[in-house]
Amino acid sequence: MTRRSVGLFVLAYAVTLLAPGYASGTSRKAKPPASGEGKEKPRISLTADPVFGFTPVSVILTGHLTGVDLHDRNFCHAAVIWVRIDPGQTERDGFRIREDPACVHPPEEISVPNTFTKTFDLYRPGSYLIRLEVEGKDGTRVVSGYTRVEVLRVN
Repeated sequence: MTRRSVGLFVLAYAVTLLAPGYASGTSRKAKPPASGEGKEKPRISLTADPVFGFTPVSVILTGHLTGVDLHDRNFCHAAVIWVRIDPGQTERDGFRIREDPACVHPPEEISVPNTFTKTFDLYRPGSYLIRLEVEGKDGTRVVSGYTRVEVLRVN
């Protein structure tokens, strides 16, 4: 063994003793979690029933909110916005239906709904895109992805 290789061996051994996680890419001391880390991010899933049908079709939409504490003052009776884009429309031209329920209970009785439903009667054939937004009192928005509903023409 040469003098240089002995020196490198000793250096590698010292690093292993002083920082055991260094070689494996982990640190010995765990980092404190960042604010909000480890907590599920608020999300909304939106489903339509049925997802296609012959005109006229009555579609029931159901949104499920997750990742929000059911006792969170910010989302207690939050605003609900349904966005519907009819065939031939752009997102800018779509219908926006806003529901602002009022909190009429004492402040200690906080209750966050986590299921939202809406029924739309669709008469024109084509593809409809629908999404759901829930807006907290501080302006925080949780937005679902678009759900597509196909309305077919009766021939």
